Amino acid sequence: MAGAIFIPSFYIHHIFTFLNLCIQKKKALIVVYSLAVIFSIINFTPFFVKSVEQKLWFKYWPNAGLLYGPFLIIWFLTLSYGLYFIIKSIQNSTGEKKNQLRYLLVANILGWGGGSTNFPLWFNIPFPPIGNILVSIYVVVVAFAIVKYRLMDIKIAVTRAGIFLIVYTFVLGIPFIVLGCTGSGLIATTLAVVFATIGPLIYRFLQKKAESALLIQQHRYQKILLQTALGMVTEHNLNKLSRLIVYILRKTINLNFSAIFISDKKNQLYKLEAIQNQDNPDNHNINLSEEHPFIFYLKKNHEPFFFEEMPVYIKSSFDLPLKPRIIIPAFAGSDLLAFVLLGEKSNTQPYTEEDINVFKILSRQAALAIQNCIFFEESKDAQQKMFSAEKLASIGGMADGLAHQIKNRLNQFSMASGELKLEVEDFIAKHDKFINDTPELNKTFGYLKKIAISLVDNVKKTDGIIKGILDFARMEKKENFFASFSLNEIAGLSYNLLMVKHEISALPITIKIDDKDIVYGIKSQLTEVIYNMLDNAYEAIQEKKMILGKKEPETFVPSIELRLTHTQDLQVIKISDNGVGIKEEDKHKIFAPFFTTKSSYKSGSGIGVYVVKRIVEENHKGKIWFVSAYMKGTDFFIELPKNQ
Repeated sequence: MAGAIFIPSFYIHHIFTFLNLCIQKKKALIVVYSLAVIFSIINFTPFFVKSVEQKLWFKYWPNAGLLYGPFLIIWFLTLSYGLYFIIKSIQNSTGEKKNQLRYLLVANILGWGGGSTNFPLWFNIPFPPIGNILVSIYVVVVAFAIVKYRLMDIKIAVTRAGIFLIVYTFVLGIPFIVLGCTGSGLIATTLAVVFATIGPLIYRFLQKKAESALLIQQHRYQKILLQTALGMVTEHNLNKLSRLIVYILRKTINLNFSAIFISDKKNQLYKLEAIQNQDNPDNHNINLSEEHPFIFYLKKNHEPFFFEEMPVYIKSSFDLPLKPRIIIPAFAGSDLLAFVLLGEKSNTQPYTEEDINVFKILSRQAALAIQNCIFFEESKDAQQKMFSAEKLASIGGMADGLAHQIKNRLNQFSMASGELKLEVEDFIAKHDKFINDTPELNKTFGYLKKIAISLVDNVKKTDGIIKGILDFARMEKKENFFASFSLNEIAGLSYNLLMVKHEISALPITIKIDDKDIVYGIKSQLTEVIYNMLDNAYEAIQEKKMILGKKEPETFVPSIELRLTHTQDLQVIKISDNGVGIKEEDKHKIFAPFFTTKSSYKSGSGIGVYVVKRIVEENHKGKIWFVSAYMKGTDFFIELPKNQ
């Protein structure tokens, strides 16, 4: 019975050790061990076991003594105390630790519940100990937890047990051998005291040596990973950094695969940036939306965790060609910048707590390195935009001076053509009879007069064009503040400029205004927006004409529509065309700088729609989007907030 009396003490000690509570609960351990010692002494008296008799089919079964009842109460209290800490830890734990505790809880309930069926017969209650089989189930459940959720490293556990067995075989065996050979109790007792003193020291020394030998590879790659984590911040190229991370992880830990997903805020998704596996490292192209259930789950778990821990519906929605074992999120504050997927180790060894701690450090350093890369890329883009803006500003400044020089030349043409016209008319008036009598001369002077009138008219038209261009350019200086103005006005200005640009006399544009012809915004910038959108619409129509060729010349009727509608808080501008449309593979690139779809009709810079998006979203805090089908047309929608 003495061994059974110590079972609750060993149990609670085991729980506290597993939960790292031994130091914190030192007093509780002293109490339970002290009670165990007291009851083990009482065990030899009738107060614990009053008598033994046959019960049911058992020939010898004890009857409870006077103090057996209090022992049983303490037994159940100790059991409940341990289960309380397991349940409390389950509530506060995440990851593999949580799964370990769940299995440990189930195993303890089964084992202790089965073992407790031994007690009724002590009090003459005819209930057999049928639950003893559940004690074996306890062993099975714990063994399963060891294998599947690395409740403990079985190699380390076996090694420790082996060393303990060998050391204490000598520590306890040698004194008995000496006693048997010499018959001297004094020598045997002295040796027992000496070996009992040095035995634990020998055990700890051999244990450290054995564990170091077993874990030498693990400690080596953990050291490499820590050095890598510190060096990652020196890389400023995001793609290179991603490939470096997955390469080092796979090679150092010897994994079947590793992969990293990086946040793409522009497209609101997480993109598979790099992957390393044993089969084909370049055969995967996977993106996950920010709305994906897996991403939501990740944002709630800032620490590395195991794939098997996730709910089944999330695991099934996460369609990967390779099954990950562990997932390492990389956060900057509350912002999920990236996450790393690690597969199984090639030697099938489990991930240890030391591995998890190293991954935590690695994730923090990776987040910092990724932030640095994003910062450098954004700085580079900003410098390119500033350079482009400076070039555009320089061209804009030149345009004013150039227009002035052209107007000076136009004045000369105007004066010369005006004088020519007056001279011809004056000569005709003075020599009217002579000219009329000579048909050839009459024809020549009529032609000269026609040329003079044409020159004057074209000078006036050119002057109007220059004035329109200057008005468009100077509007940036004059109309660079928020105000209410007529949409028809800026549409008309854009219309005139487009006719000049494309050398046409008319555009197939229809303007529809549902309520009032007033919009609120920066006039110069919205003029640029409307001009760019109408220009793109016209060129889309021309490109469609070229593609159709002679196939459908009569059935295709070009159409561009500019519509203005108002809601309570918004003003919505819609520009529609029935042009060539946008291909599905190009849709996500439309708002990217320097991307253009003008492949056959006219080459473009790819900056127009990008500038429009920035004007609408950054300067006006609005929204712009489109709906398009290839060879059917495109609808652009621009939402602008009203003046509150």
